[in-house]
Amino acid sequence: MIKGCIFEMEKRVLSITPIILAGGKSTRMKVNKSFVQLTAKPMIEVVLEKVTRIFSLPPILITNSFVEYSYLNIRLEKDIFSGMGPLSGIHAGLSCSATLQNFIVGCDIPLLDSAFIQYMVSQIKEYDITIPEEDGYTHPLHAIYSRSCLPAIENKLKHNERKVISFFPEVKVRYINKVEMDQFPFARQSLVNVNTREDLKGVQAMLKGHFN
Repeated sequence: MIKGCIFEMEKRVLSITPIILAGGKSTRMKVNKSFVQLTAKPMIEVVLEKVTRIFSLPPILITNSFVEYSYLNIRLEKDIFSGMGPLSGIHAGLSCSATLQNFIVGCDIPLLDSAFIQYMVSQIKEYDITIPEEDGYTHPLHAIYSRSCLPAIENKLKHNERKVISFFPEVKVRYINKVEMDQFPFARQSLVNVNTREDLKGVQAMLKGHFN
């Protein structure tokens, strides 16, 4: 049993800035994923409520469409390297953050589990990235990034490299493995993202359960 895998839910993570990326093209959904309805709310609002409950610091939303998201009344920032996908969103978020460590999450990941995320935070130590990995697949939009990653990320973007994990060999990465995830009943649900209408139906069913 992993030490510290049980957390008091009322304790929110300190000194970590939550950064939500909302820059995807939603090609498979056909509409902006941020605004599809989940439990009578747009998905972006569900994600925002989750991070607000988990983290004590105010969130930052990375988007190039300020008008659409202005009603949320949170800090909005845009890509510095435009049109280069999630890596440019991570770069923008880290660039404008005032904290060393930052939780980056996609706007289409609405089942965030506070216990699992707090465990991830507890594993930061001297690492630049703390990220879940299972069967060789990582979850770069449900991960903790240090601002120390910025030089490596910027170098990749300047060389037109868009793959998020392209800079991982240049920094210190803490992979959260399958055995660790197994300690948390809702860890895998926390990683689920909504890309299609079928995904949406599945997430809506999960939201009827009792998540943190």
